[in-house]
Amino acid sequence: MMKTISIEQLKEKRRQGTIEMDVPFLLNGEMTVVKKKIVNGEMETYELGKPVGEMMTNATTRKEFLQKVVLDVEMGKEEVPTLYGPIYDRIEDSNFPREFEAKWAQYGNVIFFEHAEGEEVKFGSLSAEQGPIAQIKGYSAGFEYTKEIQMFNQTFNLELLNRAFGEAYNAMLNHMHLFPIFKNNYKTANKTGPVYVDSDRKELQDKTGSHYLLSLRETIKQGLTATRTAKRPATILLANSADQYDLEEAMASFTINATPHKAVSGVDTIIYYDGWETNVGKKSYAYDGVPAGKVFAVRPKRGFKELIKQDMQINATMGDASRLVESQVIGDFWRGVFAAVDENVQEITLPGK
Repeated sequence: MMKTISIEQLKEKRRQGTIEMDVPFLLNGEMTVVKKKIVNGEMETYELGKPVGEMMTNATTRKEFLQKVVLDVEMGKEEVPTLYGPIYDRIEDSNFPREFEAKWAQYGNVIFFEHAEGEEVKFGSLSAEQGPIAQIKGYSAGFEYTKEIQMFNQTFNLELLNRAFGEAYNAMLNHMHLFPIFKNNYKTANKTGPVYVDSDRKELQDKTGSHYLLSLRETIKQGLTATRTAKRPATILLANSADQYDLEEAMASFTINATPHKAVSGVDTIIYYDGWETNVGKKSYAYDGVPAGKVFAVRPKRGFKELIKQDMQINATMGDASRLVESQVIGDFWRGVFAAVDENVQEITLPGK
């Protein structure tokens, strides 16, 4: 059965049942954890017993403050779930170098032959993807809790900042991993144009007299066939949610003019990504989503690596008295993305209505 993945669907799934996990964070150079628990979509939060400034005065209260921050950040992450997991292999190692040559993304080739007496055994070999060099880069963000928040007991503002931190983190991860797929300038061999057919599946020169649903279906099928012919069979489609209803209808089984059409096979997952945007101060920031009218057929895992040298670590420090800042919270992470898109992606342009 084909699975669909979107931010709203993942959020809805997290609203069902109970989820418990330990979330690590750094305190005075030592790794510790706080328990995250979600019951039917409601996440347990942590209430502060003292003003923010006082929470920074000793190790015990500072730990309590960081627990509050970490859980609020996790609540923000729940609002922007990550979508790229089915495409990428996740590899985490604190010893990663800054750069990875393309040949690093290797895979094994082995085949068994019938053995004849006295004949030498055939040995397997390693092959490498031909993608770009991957680099580990550092990313950071921070926010400040001011005396104003403390004086007027504006704890809700503190929580809003924390949650925004978590939202921005997951939004950045989606952007890092999905943007290389749909913003690449693909070669002709990696492109499938719109295919127009009539209600009898007869191919046409343009959309005049075409049947939209059958044309959409035929376009997707030809794009998938191209991935198989090129020996990079795609099993995942990356698309914009504006095309969701048409895509899923075209790929399902249906009957037209008494002719049954079986469901399109070979695709196990469709990921819908529409980008993300926010305002920081007076400036707007936006991450592009998959363009409407385009679908990207992806062979997952082998040519896609999520490289984690250090996942996000959150640290809280004393603030700046000269600016009436009670505390500063800073998060940083060190990650890289290996995406061999030319070897693993087919760009499909959908037909117009």
